[in-house]
Amino acid sequence: MIIWVVEDDLSAQRIVAENLKAHGFTPVLYDTAEKAYAALRSGETPALIILDMLLPGMSGVDLIRLIKQESQWEKIPVVVVTVLSREDAPGNEEQTSGAYWVNKPFDTSHLIQTIQGILSTVK
Repeated sequence: MIIWVVEDDLSAQRIVAENLKAHGFTPVLYDTAEKAYAALRSGETPALIILDMLLPGMSGVDLIRLIKQESQWEKIPVVVVTVLSREDAPGNEEQTSGAYWVNKPFDTSHLIQTIQGILSTVK
């Protein structure tokens, strides 16, 4: 199962990717939201997206908004992994309402459990 990791911090990206691999997932890594959006537009679709909020250029909120605007993408679960609380995130709560939230620093086992729980309910 392919999971995208959209994270500009390379050490955080590596830790998440290693844990995903250890649990049988295939991580695809992007360091900007623009690159992930371009991949979506080219027809690639992940089972889930792990998304940092604070990215250079396009923010995580911007990517969530773009995903929600397209019917073929709107069902892709998004797990926001950020130092920000939901209330402190750029944009408004309506834009991030469908996203799952995991605050940094995070326990990788909690992140994996969250992902497994989400994917077990998605058809």
